[in-house]
Amino acid sequence: MDWLELFKVGILAVFQGVAEFLPISSSGHLQVLQFLLGFAPESNIFLSVVLHAGTLLAIVVFYFLTLWEILVKRQFKLILAIIIGTIPAGLAGVGIKLSGLDDIIFTSLLVPAIGFLFTAFLLLYALKGRTEEEENSALPLAEIPLTKALLIGIAQAVAITPGISRSGSTIAAGLKVNLKKADCARFSFLLAIPAIGGAMVLELKDLFSAPGDITSGDIMVWLFGFIIAAVVGYFSLKLLLGILQKGKLQYFAWYLLGASIFTFGLWVGSLVCR
Repeated sequence: MDWLELFKVGILAVFQGVAEFLPISSSGHLQVLQFLLGFAPESNIFLSVVLHAGTLLAIVVFYFLTLWEILVKRQFKLILAIIIGTIPAGLAGVGIKLSGLDDIIFTSLLVPAIGFLFTAFLLLYALKGRTEEEENSALPLAEIPLTKALLIGIAQAVAITPGISRSGSTIAAGLKVNLKKADCARFSFLLAIPAIGGAMVLELKDLFSAPGDITSGDIMVWLFGFIIAAVVGYFSLKLLLGILQKGKLQYFAWYLLGASIFTFGLWVGSLVCR
C-alpha cells in the first residue's frame, strides 16, 4: 500500500467532510488540493465522487429519522418537491458529462478561482440575518411550494461548478423563498442525496467499463477516504446548523475571497510553468 497516497487522500477527505457542509465549496477545495498534492487530472473526478459519497452517508445518518418519517408518513408533496428540486442538477450533470465539459470544468484552476469569488459575494449579499419575527413567519418544509423547490434546485445545479458552494447556494435560495432556517439546511441536504447518488452512477459506469485498471490498493485507498469524509462530514453538519441559526454564514465570505486570490495565483503560476 502507498502510505503517501493514503495520507494525501486522508487530507482530501478531511477537507471534503468540512467543506461539503460549510459554505466554502468542497469540489473547489478538492480541485485545488488535488493540484497541490500532485494527483493526475484524470483521477480527480472519480476521487471527488468517492469522497462526496462519504459525506452522502453522513447526510443519510444525520437525517435518518427525517427520511424515515417522510417514507412512513408518505409525505408525497415533500417527496415530489425533492424530485422536482433534483431535476435541474440532474440535467446539468448529464449535459456536462455528455458534452465533455467535465474535463475542463473539473480540471482547470480558473474555474474554482471564479467560483470562490462568486460564493463570497453570494454569502455577503444573500445570507443576511433574519429577525425573530421573520423567522417565525417563515414556511416549514412540509408546506414548500413546488415552484420554490424548483428554484432551490436551480441553485443546486449552478453549484455543480467547482468553487460555488452547494450548501451556500441552496440555503441562500431557501432563505430567499422564505423557508425556516433549519428547513433550508434540511431541504438542501435532502436534495444532495439524489444529486450525489446520480453523480456516483455516472462515474461508476465509466470506472467499471475498464475493471482491469482497478487494483485492491485503489479500493483500500478509496474506502479510507470514504470513511474519513463520512465521519468528519457528520460533525461538520452539526456545526453548520449551529452557525446557520446564529446567522453567521456570511463570515465565510472573507475566507473565500482569500481562497479565490490564492487559486487564481496557482492558475497563473501553472500557465507560466508550462
